[in-house]
Amino acid sequence: MNPTLDDPVQACSSDPSPKGKPGARKPVARAWGSDCCARSLTVASRWGHCTLPYGRVSVGVLRWYAVASFLLGAALSGPLRADQVNVEGAQHTGAKIVGYQGGRLQFRAADGTLHTAWISDVELLVVERGGAFVDFNQAERYLARGEADKAVVRYRRTLRLTEDFWADLVESRLLLACDRAQDIGRATLNFIRVVRGQWSGPAAAVRLMPQAIPIRRDAAVVRAVEQLDSAIGVAPNDEQRAPLELFRYEILRRAGDQRSAEAEQAIAVMVIPELLGCERVYTIQLVALKGALSDDVRPEELESLDRAIRDCPKATLPGFLLLKGETLLRTATTREEIIRAAWPFMRVAIHMPSDPRAAEGLVGAAAAVERMGRRDKAIALLEECLQRKRGLTKETRQKAEAALSRLRSGGEGTE
Repeated sequence: MNPTLDDPVQACSSDPSPKGKPGARKPVARAWGSDCCARSLTVASRWGHCTLPYGRVSVGVLRWYAVASFLLGAALSGPLRADQVNVEGAQHTGAKIVGYQGGRLQFRAADGTLHTAWISDVELLVVERGGAFVDFNQAERYLARGEADKAVVRYRRTLRLTEDFWADLVESRLLLACDRAQDIGRATLNFIRVVRGQWSGPAAAVRLMPQAIPIRRDAAVVRAVEQLDSAIGVAPNDEQRAPLELFRYEILRRAGDQRSAEAEQAIAVMVIPELLGCERVYTIQLVALKGALSDDVRPEELESLDRAIRDCPKATLPGFLLLKGETLLRTATTREEIIRAAWPFMRVAIHMPSDPRAAEGLVGAAAAVERMGRRDKAIALLEECLQRKRGLTKETRQKAEAALSRLRSGGEGTE
């Protein structure tokens, strides 16, 4: 043990050469409980020396000086480190990441407030912990610059050196990078891992579900479907099985695989677990319901449609309401059934006027009231539709103009 570095008491001496013993050092107190007499005492540490005043000094004071010297040196040995989190346009510098649970990143801002954010909403992470996170931070910069292939390499390197929730966090960011790199094979493998992750899980997976899916059936698509089939077969519960089946249907549908028709029926009537109730999931189910309801209308499909209207996020609600109106109007045979069909259309047009699909609601409502013999009301609804400046697509405009021309050529109707 070096007394000048490790034992501040032994570093104290008032007379380095006692009388009668040239070159010898005067004994000093070695026990922390004893006192040390000195005229001028110097405490050595790793970062300098502290000279104490003349007089009798207790070892407790020496200990205090040693501890204070250590803490001061630790504080001066390097700058304080802080993380950075950019989420939904907000930049949080001086933050500290404290956890990752259920797909939500938990971090404490510089002002001490605790924030949570879905990992899919995080735009940039900078983790100031050195080591493996040097690669992680570079991967984040590559991803932000659109260099997804380089990001994948760095994330994979980081993944080998992380554990606990950090490993799942890196895996989630790796999934995002694989998707942007348009690598359906790796993206599928990472999607399955995120679904199974202890700290990520199904909720994170559905929000990070890959979107760069090939539009033709090739070897990569076949392999991806095989991986999902294997994972579905061993899924322990509905919460893990549902994301895998939804992603499988998306791949089959976009690739034009004939097996998508069978998967469509299953997705159309799927009961979405509350944990997975996000826009992406309900958008996929809306597509499946449109396909399933285009032919025969089964009671379980209408029940699923009503359930989706009750549970879906606001962003997807207009789509489900329009689908219900179209389905009910197509199958309506009585005036009461036509009135029931008109309500979903009017709900979109009246209660969601700023939504781009409100114009479609007006066209659908016009078709319903026309069938009830109210041409004048139908004409008024179509004119209102054509006057809208927001959300009026070319297809909706053409449909409204064609219906309006037909109604006007047939003369004004009355109630």
